[in-house]
Amino acid sequence: MLDSGVGPSRKSVKRWRIVAAGLFVACLLTGSYLNTVSSISYAITDQRKANLNLEQYNGEYRTGSKHISSFINDPTIRLDPNVSRPWMYDPALPQPTYKLILTDIGWNQVNVTKGLLSSRSLRSRELLQGTVDHPNFDPSVRWSQIVDGTLSLDKRTQYYVFLDVETCFESNYPFYGKGFLANSDVEGGRLFTPGYSHICYDTKNCHYLFTALRTIHKYPNAIMVIYNCRGLGPGPAFRKQQATSKQLSLVAESAPGAHVNLVLDQGLAPGALNVVRLRPDEMDAINSCNDTDRPFLVTFVGTPRPGPRQAMLFNMSNDRDVIYLSTRAFQDKYFFLTFHEMLKKSTFGASPKGDNLYSYRFTEVLSAGAIPVVNSDDWLLPFHK
Repeated sequence: MLDSGVGPSRKSVKRWRIVAAGLFVACLLTGSYLNTVSSISYAITDQRKANLNLEQYNGEYRTGSKHISSFINDPTIRLDPNVSRPWMYDPALPQPTYKLILTDIGWNQVNVTKGLLSSRSLRSRELLQGTVDHPNFDPSVRWSQIVDGTLSLDKRTQYYVFLDVETCFESNYPFYGKGFLANSDVEGGRLFTPGYSHICYDTKNCHYLFTALRTIHKYPNAIMVIYNCRGLGPGPAFRKQQATSKQLSLVAESAPGAHVNLVLDQGLAPGALNVVRLRPDEMDAINSCNDTDRPFLVTFVGTPRPGPRQAMLFNMSNDRDVIYLSTRAFQDKYFFLTFHEMLKKSTFGASPKGDNLYSYRFTEVLSAGAIPVVNSDDWLLPFHK
């Protein structure tokens, strides 16, 4: 991570060359992350293409001849029967050391009609689908039974409980600058509510969260997980006054480190607005660290922003392997390359902060198999632990 103390000298470029010596390890990390980016970013599109009978799959989890009751009530979320969870039906196999479960007080409540009255951003839907697709997600647990005491959580297992209520409030993804309406999930006739008028827009008023936490506190082996995708992240009072629970984990796109609990909370990679689609052979080359066709050391193409940080970056361009260009200059000078092609030929991709602490460029760089170079102070990095 670059801080504001880095100057525009050629020594900085040399430091990047030294960093490149660790490319083998970084490439392994980047390659493993690409699967997550691909699966979550296209969750909605893939669902529509698949044309799955959601009620059939969600009503019971089918694995071979085994039919296990499932409590995914949301008719717009698929429970993929191809995700392997052998521990659910084979008593001879050990249970996972940790499981993911979903509450049923909002989108996932038993009354489907009421569930569709609970608004949701497209980003929240992607994150929810990614949770349900996790092999350690347990669809056989009904949260309301845990609340009323008819079901207890296994004390030998660590549980991560995901709240089925909007707390993300992403208004720029996947349609940048279009606001809450364009980025709202209306599948199945879901009601749209502007983010700022939602009861959980201000965490201190989110009674769903604090009601769920009362149940969570009965189980030391359970942690409540909520998302925050707002540009300014959680306020300074979030952890100090509003959410002091040690069994709550905030996963945020744009959180200053000073506003969160660095032990419990986690950074979230932003959605990719301009994702790079890699061919299977390109994916294989990255995953095996045999991706050698990357003549550019570090690149950035975009709109220059006022301020010393971006001026510093553009001054480092050498027109050979360090390329920082405005969009217009790139189109004029590299008319034979698309933006995606340049990223795929780059070892590193710059991801300077924009209006907020993070940049959507971070995930776009990763989707190209390049390594993001972050220029932002006090940003809680994705997967920082």
